[in-house]
Amino acid sequence: VCFILKVTVQATCITLTVMSVDRCYATLYPLQSLRHRTPRVAMAVSLGVWIGSFLLSLPMAMYHRIEVGLWYGLRTYCIEAFPTESQQKGFILYTFLAVYLLPLVTICVCYTVMLKRVGRPAVEPVNDNYQQVQHLSERSVAMRAKVSRMVVVMVLLFTVCWGPIQLFILFQGFYKDFQANYETYKIKTWANCMSYANSAINPIVYAFMGDSFRKSFKKAFPFLFQRRVRDSSLASGSRNAELKIV
Repeated sequence: VCFILKVTVQATCITLTVMSVDRCYATLYPLQSLRHRTPRVAMAVSLGVWIGSFLLSLPMAMYHRIEVGLWYGLRTYCIEAFPTESQQKGFILYTFLAVYLLPLVTICVCYTVMLKRVGRPAVEPVNDNYQQVQHLSERSVAMRAKVSRMVVVMVLLFTVCWGPIQLFILFQGFYKDFQANYETYKIKTWANCMSYANSAINPIVYAFMGDSFRKSFKKAFPFLFQRRVRDSSLASGSRNAELKIV
């Protein structure tokens, strides 16, 4: 269970990082990216993310054991049991870097580059068409505002949701006077729930802030929208009939 949990956490953070790199690439090279951003490449990247997550999480499968202890009663636990304390601290530090800090830095860098690219002013055409320039400028400003909102929301969600559990594990591993009690257990449980909440909130954010996500969702699940389309058609037909009668 601990191994699978680690694998899913690792895969989630790598996936969010890959998504930010993909968006950055598509923004910087819109035409060139069309040749590389294909379903086959997406499938290969997804498989690579999960295979890599399984491999990187192997220490969780190798260094866990079952122990019986007294903590609010006689209980059985599955706990980490690294050969040495230095190896345990090394794995904790690696987890903090690979699962939280490096993805956060990568996401921030990619989105910053995207904002700079989207925020560039439109090049004025040779014929000095003022209306065309104004239209392109307005579209650029609107696009930048939309991307900016998405960037702020995604970075804040990742930071706030994944920060508590990563900082707690780091504190637990490196603070010598740390004591496991019921209060710290509740804090760790809350921090874990925050990390799970990120995966639950992301689709909602994409649905409300991403036009392409809504279009792809409708394409993937057309049966959910067929009734609405039929109702709209019937309503339109009844209005046309009323107009003809009038």
